Parts: sequence; structure tokens; C-alpha cells
Amino acid sequence: MLYVLILIVGAVAQYFLPWWSMPLVCFGLSAWLANGGKTAFWAAAAGIATLWLAYAMYLHTVTDGVMTQKIAQVFVEKYPYPALMFVLTAVVGGLVAGCAGMAGFFVRQAFAKPEVA
Repeated sequence: MLYVLILIVGAVAQYFLPWWSMPLVCFGLSAWLANGGKTAFWAAAAGIATLWLAYAMYLHTVTDGVMTQKIAQVFVEKYPYPALMFVLTAVVGGLVAGCAGMAGFFVRQAFAKPEVA
């Protein structure tokens, strides 16, 4: 449920807002719905990694690989690997989103009222 919501809300937010709206979405949804720190991290990381990987592949297809090739040449001059750009995009987006999701869960825990036994 959290994964799907992050995927959908993240896609809508990133269509209208800059890239850094993604951690805000992960933070908010994880603070609201996550059951644990592990769940918050992995749901956010998987959701945004999927979203960014799909968008990178879409851009690669639309530009016939020209944009991906040029970006790969910036990082690896002699042996550009366009597929490496897909992996890097997913990993970086996933790590940022996972950390934001876990932070959201722990902020909710910090402000939660203690249970009385």
C-alpha cells in the first residue's frame, strides 16, 4: 500500500514540482502510513527507484538513446555505458527516498504519545 502510494503521489508531484519534492512525499507518506523503520525505508526506496528507472528508460526511448549516451560520456569518457545511468539513477533516487521515508517514520515516533500500561 505504501509502495503504491509513494509511486503514484511521487509521479504526480514530480510532474509538477522539482526533483527534491520526492523526499518530501516519501517523508510525509511514511510518517502517515509506515509500520516500522524498515518498511518505511524499503517501500520509499523501491517506489522511487521504480519511478526514476521507468522515467529514465522512457527518456532513453524517446531520445533514441542520444541523451543517455551524452550523459554517460560526462562520467565515463572512454567507455560510456548508457545502462549504467539507469542503475545510478535508481540507486541514488532509492537511497534519498529511503532515508526520507525512514526519517518520516522516526519523526512520527518521536512525537507519538507514550503508551500508558
